[in-house]
Amino acid sequence: MNMNKSWQRNALASAIVAAAWGVAPTALAQDTEIKIAQPLEEVTVVARQKSSAEDVIAERLEYDVVTDIISNEQIVRVGDPNVASALRRVPGLTLVDDKFIYVRGLGERYSSAQLNSALVPSPDLQRNVIPLDIFPAEVIESLAVQKVYSADMPANFGGGNVDIRTRALPNDLLVNVTVGSGWSSASTGKDGLTYNGGGDDALGTDDGTRALPAEITQAIQTYRGDISVANIFQTLNKDGGFHTIPEAQAINRKIAASLNRDIDITTKSNGPDKKIKAGVGYNFDLSDDWNLGFIAMGSYDNKVRNKDRTNRSSNNPERIYSDTQRTVDEVSLNGFGSVGLAYGLDHQIDYTHLFIRDTDDEASITTGFNANNAEIDSGNQYVTYELRYEERELRTNQLRGEHKLVSTFNDVVYELPFRWADDLAFEWFYSDSKATTDKPNEVSVEGMNAIDMDTGAVLSTRIEDLSTAAVFRFTDLADNVESYGWDLVLPVEGDNYRLELSGGYDGSRKDRSYLGTTVNIDTSNADPDALAGTPGEALCCGRIEDRDNGFIASLGSAEAESYLAAQTLDAWYGKFDVTWNDTWRVSGGLRREDFKQAALPIDTLDFDNQLRVSDDELADIVVAEAKNYPSLSMTYMTQDFWAETFQFRLGYGGTTVRPDLREVAVVQYIDPVTDYRVVGNPYLQTSDLQNYDARGEWFFDNGNSFTVSLFHKNIDSPIETIRAAGSDDNVVLTFVNAEEAQLTGVEMEWLYDMQPIGAEGFFVSGNVTYSDSEITITDTDIGLTNNKRRMTGHSKEVANIQVGFDSPDGYHSATLAYNFFGERILFAARDGADDAYEQPFNSLDLNYAFYPMENLSVRLRLTNLLNQEREVKQDGVVILEEVADRTLSLGVKWDL
Repeated sequence: MNMNKSWQRNALASAIVAAAWGVAPTALAQDTEIKIAQPLEEVTVVARQKSSAEDVIAERLEYDVVTDIISNEQIVRVGDPNVASALRRVPGLTLVDDKFIYVRGLGERYSSAQLNSALVPSPDLQRNVIPLDIFPAEVIESLAVQKVYSADMPANFGGGNVDIRTRALPNDLLVNVTVGSGWSSASTGKDGLTYNGGGDDALGTDDGTRALPAEITQAIQTYRGDISVANIFQTLNKDGGFHTIPEAQAINRKIAASLNRDIDITTKSNGPDKKIKAGVGYNFDLSDDWNLGFIAMGSYDNKVRNKDRTNRSSNNPERIYSDTQRTVDEVSLNGFGSVGLAYGLDHQIDYTHLFIRDTDDEASITTGFNANNAEIDSGNQYVTYELRYEERELRTNQLRGEHKLVSTFNDVVYELPFRWADDLAFEWFYSDSKATTDKPNEVSVEGMNAIDMDTGAVLSTRIEDLSTAAVFRFTDLADNVESYGWDLVLPVEGDNYRLELSGGYDGSRKDRSYLGTTVNIDTSNADPDALAGTPGEALCCGRIEDRDNGFIASLGSAEAESYLAAQTLDAWYGKFDVTWNDTWRVSGGLRREDFKQAALPIDTLDFDNQLRVSDDELADIVVAEAKNYPSLSMTYMTQDFWAETFQFRLGYGGTTVRPDLREVAVVQYIDPVTDYRVVGNPYLQTSDLQNYDARGEWFFDNGNSFTVSLFHKNIDSPIETIRAAGSDDNVVLTFVNAEEAQLTGVEMEWLYDMQPIGAEGFFVSGNVTYSDSEITITDTDIGLTNNKRRMTGHSKEVANIQVGFDSPDGYHSATLAYNFFGERILFAARDGADDAYEQPFNSLDLNYAFYPMENLSVRLRLTNLLNQEREVKQDGVVILEEVADRTLSLGVKWDL
């Protein structure tokens, strides 16, 4: 749990609660004086963006380690639509796909996110971090971004952590409605791919059309996971019955025919985006002391995107390549509700419920040439038809409380037995979350086109004669996470010092079930005439049912399809924070974590022994460790050292980065960014980090600031992404532990008001990070080309620069945001091939807001103005290329 950072937080916490009641503090003394808040109309209109940027930087003065805070007031002032947009203003953070944070050029492995200090599973279970665009700005009390470790934080801390703190008590009546639309240069008004789905697709949920048929579920039980003709025949006759092979074949064909085979891919014009969001909240005065408040919000977002890509072989790109036409229909449906009960400024209990549904409905057709039966000059072209419907949901229930252990009831003060403990504060939380991913009827069909050698036109098409010509996958994944903890904070004040002592406990329990079922259509002995046509033609209309066509159904895959996993964590910490003469500040602590994790592959089709590991292997893949993680920081504070306020910080922390469950499970999944297949490594070990930071901060009275930071990390057993052995031109990635790695860098950030140079209302803010890393892999037997190189996922250069404008009359604000990350290794290659490098990416976005009335705002956003495509290169060849996509979105928001 992220508790108050300094002794002053006792008074500041009271001030924050007071602000939620519509009153404001005038001092942070021990006897905090409360006055009625003054109107903030001018503050909330003029210099919206610049004053918000100043607040982000000024807040860090209060914290013992480098922490950036974005409050609800700042978010409302600027008008950020979600958490991801708000985090763009935080120094050192890069957002990928407007969803995931990268810190100081490091990949997502070294970033983490919490919800109200609790561990919450990601609804995107191909990622180990929460997509931050799913949280609407209106539900946020504050965002805390910490880039230097302290003992009250989870030790699973690499580059930074974001704690999303939600609201429960609104200031007053809250009513707002936002409607909007959007357009994409590569998608809107253009033809996209589609197919016949279910009746509830617009709501992001399948109505059962794609579900695993009951006939197959029953057949798995009846024939004990084996629906081969031979086993069906044997099962039918095991009790002395007299059944024939043709009868067994007919049963097999009937099982295949139960599949949803309405899978032909067609085209239609893509429409514009649809967005709507609404919220309501109120604060009830139950008495002079008691307050009850609630907030309820919901949103709906639908957009269709063409995401075409080209893949090439690095060895022979002119002859071995493929082009994929791909369309994804994305639906997001979110709901948030919270209730808060407060007694004065001393006690508050909040309940929060969060519901998120995020669905991708994808249709794609890939055509290309290979070195086998579809050579470029053969007149044949292979074709793969794919449908993937992925419905992800997150449901979270949280209960949390904040208490001062000195309370007043009916003007009677009740103090603790020990006078020195009168300011003791207690915070606690409990969180219960469930994240599910349902991928029904994920279809892949292999075919072959006969093409005109001169024009490339398709003359005819057919389904391939393969044992897995058509593959129907059904995947059901569920994550259940309980997270809970408490903190005690005791501030003590002396004549020339201030001391805060704190300690607490965090615990979590996580279990996962990943259950997959694959049904294959074997056409290796089928009548060639029966294979003619598209998948919808070849697999329907009685062709499978016809015994003369020779179709056969089978179950299972060559790879593991299911696993069960569990993870437990128990953590205790103690911490001190002392300030001497308002000049020196030292804080430190120790955290002990007891961590256990196991991911066990199972075979749901093996009715005799479902566990797919031996006893010896089981001992190797179970992780159990108990370690201590120290932190220590020092701050020197002075005045008039090149600026009105100067701080110099030193920090050290011992942390860890643990492999995610998806990285230790041997089940394959599709990476959502590259579309490469990824398989886990059950023998991965945790990585231990030693983190060193030095930081100089200059704050000027006019709001300008400049900061320079140096950082260094030593990493033991870092986890690296590599290409799996024997994956040829179908790229499959996996993970290994290296021996060690080092990362060293410098980060500069600034905020500058341009009024002195004649540009009233303009300001520039940003940050630039330059770093380098080296990783050493001593296990040369795995066949990697480079055993000493830069870390995968690490960019040497990262830049985030914003030029903002706030009109003096308060009617307009605009931001031109430039984001850049340098070349980074996507995966380490094998057998003499060069590593694959994701190419540098430049992004330029424009945000404009118009405030014609106090309660009305209009927002326009243009993204990817540079229209840069995403590329991955290997051996000088662009092996992956994805089309660029400029977008325009327009929204209108009304607030009561």
